[in-house]
Amino acid sequence: MHMPAGEHPELPTLVGRDRERALLHEALAQARRGCGGTIFLVGGDGMGKSRLTLEATHQGRRSGMGVLLGRAGSTFRAVALRPLTEALALLFRTEPILEHASLRPYRSALGDLIPEYRSAETAATAPPPVLLAEAVLRLLSVTGTGRGCLLALEDLHDTDPATLAVVEYLADNIADQGTLLLATLRPELGPAWDLAQALGRRCSGTILRLEPLGRRAVHLLAASRLGLEPERIPEPVLDRLCRDSAGNPFLATELLRAMRDSGTLVVESGGCRLVDEVHTEIPPTVRHSVTDQADRLGPAGRHLLTAAAVIGERFPISVLGRALRMEQDDLLGHLRAAVAAGLLAAEGHDHDWYAFRTMTTAVALLGQLTPTDQAALAYQSVDAVNELHPGLPGEWCRFTARLTQLAGDVRGAVRLLALAGRRDLNAGRLRAATETLDQAWRLAQASADSPLRADVLHELLCALVESGEARRGLRLLDNLDDLCHPAVPPERLAAVHVLFARLALLAGRRADAATQLDAARTVLGPGAHERQTAAVDAVAAAHLGPDAPERAARLAAHAVQKAERAGLPGVACLGWQVRGVLARRQGADEAQSCFARMNRLAERHHLPLWRNRAAVLLAEQRWLLTGDTDALLRATERARRTGASAVRHAVDVRLAWDHALRAEYTEAERLVQESAAEAHRLGLGDSAPLLALVRAVCAGHRGRRHELDAVLAGLADDGECQPFAALAHGMAAAVCALLEEDPGRARRELDRAAAYDAERPAPYPLTGHQGLGLLLGVLDGDADWRRCCEVGAAPAGRLHWNRQFVLLAKAVLLGRQGEREAAGATVTAVRRAQAHPVAVHLGLRLVAPAAHADRWGDPVDWLRGAEEYFCRAGLPAPARACRAHLRRLGVVVPYRRTTSRVPQPLRMIGVTEREYEVLQLMADWSDNRSIASELFISPRTVEKHVASLIAKTEQANRAALSRYAARVRDEVTPD
Repeated sequence: MHMPAGEHPELPTLVGRDRERALLHEALAQARRGCGGTIFLVGGDGMGKSRLTLEATHQGRRSGMGVLLGRAGSTFRAVALRPLTEALALLFRTEPILEHASLRPYRSALGDLIPEYRSAETAATAPPPVLLAEAVLRLLSVTGTGRGCLLALEDLHDTDPATLAVVEYLADNIADQGTLLLATLRPELGPAWDLAQALGRRCSGTILRLEPLGRRAVHLLAASRLGLEPERIPEPVLDRLCRDSAGNPFLATELLRAMRDSGTLVVESGGCRLVDEVHTEIPPTVRHSVTDQADRLGPAGRHLLTAAAVIGERFPISVLGRALRMEQDDLLGHLRAAVAAGLLAAEGHDHDWYAFRTMTTAVALLGQLTPTDQAALAYQSVDAVNELHPGLPGEWCRFTARLTQLAGDVRGAVRLLALAGRRDLNAGRLRAATETLDQAWRLAQASADSPLRADVLHELLCALVESGEARRGLRLLDNLDDLCHPAVPPERLAAVHVLFARLALLAGRRADAATQLDAARTVLGPGAHERQTAAVDAVAAAHLGPDAPERAARLAAHAVQKAERAGLPGVACLGWQVRGVLARRQGADEAQSCFARMNRLAERHHLPLWRNRAAVLLAEQRWLLTGDTDALLRATERARRTGASAVRHAVDVRLAWDHALRAEYTEAERLVQESAAEAHRLGLGDSAPLLALVRAVCAGHRGRRHELDAVLAGLADDGECQPFAALAHGMAAAVCALLEEDPGRARRELDRAAAYDAERPAPYPLTGHQGLGLLLGVLDGDADWRRCCEVGAAPAGRLHWNRQFVLLAKAVLLGRQGEREAAGATVTAVRRAQAHPVAVHLGLRLVAPAAHADRWGDPVDWLRGAEEYFCRAGLPAPARACRAHLRRLGVVVPYRRTTSRVPQPLRMIGVTEREYEVLQLMADWSDNRSIASELFISPRTVEKHVASLIAKTEQANRAALSRYAARVRDEVTPD
């Protein structure tokens, strides 16, 4: 709602001072009732003291009070009694108040205030201060008789001692005089501030401090000044206004006006917006205000403030004092004065750090310095930091870099930023490292120092590799030509090529990675030392892995040996990572050993980023073996804290995979969508195949054949995705075929997965022949105990996904040889784990006939549980199969109405619940008799439903209706 202008449109809207206004109105009301008092409005420049005084004077006049207003001048030296003289002058001009009988004895005393009442005999001697104060008190009492009186004295900090003496007397004696004394002053050291505090302590006056406006009040202020509804002020405008004004109403108003005048803020019909490209100069009114405040601190205080502004919006007083060679007592004295004036504030609990109240103040002070002055002060500050903090530990390196640049030493600033970024990177602070090194690179680009540019680019690429920002890193490829300079060491240039190769691998651009690796080898030449080639070999092994895993493993082993001999723990960790990823194709044991070696190496050499990577890889191994995701969840939280986007992304994709296998499809699809967006933002093309695998599992495990086929086609079309195609056919397509009650197709899918795996090995041994294929083989009689033991004993057979099928196969074999209790216990173990509900219920549905034939376990209970699950999951084919098996076992199966409702598109054309059940069964091309048996209705009734469905769905015939039913099953999700 737009704020009203109030009863006095000439006054600007008063915002954020409701409490203060209410207190003033109440004090005025008390004065009208004969109860006087004293209020000191205390606040820095621009905090609204004058605006509240105007509010009080207008309210006093509206209510018929006598209103006297005076101000102490600040342009020249203080004039004795000026605010009182000014306040009483209007009264004497308009009313013959001194003719009042009670005031006649005080005419001579008031002569100092009103010259026309000064007699010749008293002109030579001033009246005693107490007499003058009593005369003013009597005058105010007469003025307020029957109506109350307001005496408002502004800028008491600039007044003279005589005025302060009168104010003190009035405050002590005004309580029963029907007069409100309202005085404004700044909270700065001086007699006026001392008096206000003294009167407050003895309850003769109330100090009303004006605090900075809060965000809500600044919001309303902006809306009022722009003539807009508050909701039309966008957050970026409000953010900038709050930041630059720090809640100071004057600053906020002036900055808002300057932003509008400069075009930074565009006010349009119904709203406003920021134009970031347009720079807003600090308004002259603000500059003048800051200058005036600084001047009041004296030359030394002003110099201290300008030096502090050079150091920064936040600054350590130890550095400031050392730079100015100022004694501690003098330094602290000036700081206290600046804090009291509202220019500075202490920073938290650290006694060494102070900050400007507003960034605007610091910028305004800097604007008064010449570039030469700024450089000189910056140079002094750099020397001070180096003296106080040798070696520039911690944040002092970054802190000094800015001052070094301001002093004109750009190369020195670049070196310091690169050092700070390298320290952040080594400590695992990726966000800080990337930001700092990016800043160093922008500065270095303007330098003709090629070796320096190469060093900075190398450090920046290291940070981008670790944070996973592949797209951002590969944009820097164009800078390679500029680094081909004789002064750049070949080892450094080769290292840059290797980092570009790692970024290309992250982006899924394997051809570009090969080009960069070839360039690195060319730069190093044939006689390169193993210290120089270790990283090339490690990255080359990662590049070769999908095509030539055995050769890649040998190359990774050589890289580890070279790195360990050369004392390169980071490169050795990379080599162990590649070795572990390659070993994972065969199972868990060797991979676990490699990742453990990597972790120990990272811990021994204090490499937090490599330790995090090792933790993620070990957590993934734990998940593959046990299905436990706790370690993965801890890893993603750690990656989020450190800014390791690539690591966090990799963990999120694997968590999506886990959710898909657990039939938690909504969460899986959410993570897939978020991960795909993150991969696009970062340029992480290497995760696309795994994301496609998760989509395939989500589709296949829900029996959505059309969705699954689309994902499989995408994997087949991309040669780089072929290893994941093996996983998709084994984990998704084969399961989907079994959910369609098509075991022949399931075997063909497993054969296809094996063929893909033989051509280009899958990254995980989860292609089916290590688990599901074994179970189908045992059920068909194609696999015996020897084969079961081989698969079960292999590392791949112990993986969580595979192990459930291996155990079910073992149970079938145990039952065949008469070990019924052992067989039943084995199935119970699988059911108890229940990590992958689709796989478990599908497995129970598959082994139930064998259990019944060999008289072990509880096939009836298994089939009932599986039928219940499949019905709830919207998988009609396996649910029907379970019911059919139950009937063959002699179990009476009651009619089950499908738990899913008719999809909304079908409801719109009038399809009933029973017709939808018939349509679901027609998706499998069932005849009328089969459908009738399934639904416990007559074939004639089925025929009527079919005819109705053909008419409602506008299909040509029964065959067309069956094809339509298959599409509905795969594509339409019940709502």
